[in-house]
Amino acid sequence: MGTNHWSKEKLERYKKEGRGKGVGAEYKPWQNTYEFSSKGRATRLYGVKTGRIHQLHSDNQYRAFLLFEFNSMVIDIRESFPLLDVQEVIDDKEDLRFDKFTDKVTKEPYVLTTNFLLTVKDNDGEEMDIARTIKNTTELKRKITFEKLEIERRYWQQKGIDWKVITEKQLPRQLAKNIEWVRETLLEGREGNLDKNELSIIMLRFLLDNDELPLKEVLKTFDKTEGLQKGSGLFLFRYLIAIKEIGVDMTKPIDLSSRVTDLLL
Repeated sequence: MGTNHWSKEKLERYKKEGRGKGVGAEYKPWQNTYEFSSKGRATRLYGVKTGRIHQLHSDNQYRAFLLFEFNSMVIDIRESFPLLDVQEVIDDKEDLRFDKFTDKVTKEPYVLTTNFLLTVKDNDGEEMDIARTIKNTTELKRKITFEKLEIERRYWQQKGIDWKVITEKQLPRQLAKNIEWVRETLLEGREGNLDKNELSIIMLRFLLDNDELPLKEVLKTFDKTEGLQKGSGLFLFRYLIAIKEIGVDMTKPIDLSSRVTDLLL
């Protein structure tokens, strides 16, 4: 029997490894990117909020992750979350086609997963979990996709957890690109010798004092005034956006030739 086939032994091994368990840095996703061929470009990405490597199996999942992580309400992201107790949780399951989600050789049922289980904190400080499934609109034309989505829907409904399907139409590429551009400044070691916490405060004042000038001129002058290496001001500008000390329209390209006052929200 090939190693790619699903089996009871593999299920027990995954459970023993603690997959699908834990929160934050301790969480282990059910599936790793190297274990099967994905339908899109797989990405392994260090999570700024979680402090661990995330296993993302498509470009849409990657963009969704960026949007979730940038959202201030999201405090934890668990990808590839297994529905290990799906048979016990769903009461009304007679019409569900679980038989379609089994290994053709071993006849063992696959463990179904939901792409993301997010922990969010509302304005009152209350924490709750919400589930999100990422699908390309082309996948929604397939009957088997709808059958899996219906299993997920009933599972999370029974759990009392909000669940929604997100397609590429709700994942703006420019927004994800801008988040990617600024989040890099949050990663340890990317700042080089810069004291980004102290210098970002100076940069913020400098931006506000020169808000009628084009941003690229302000950044250039800042580097010279502070005796910093070329590009330091731009790094700090990105960092200020990443930590939400300043706001810009992240759904549009950030034009460095625009006046500061026209960029900042």
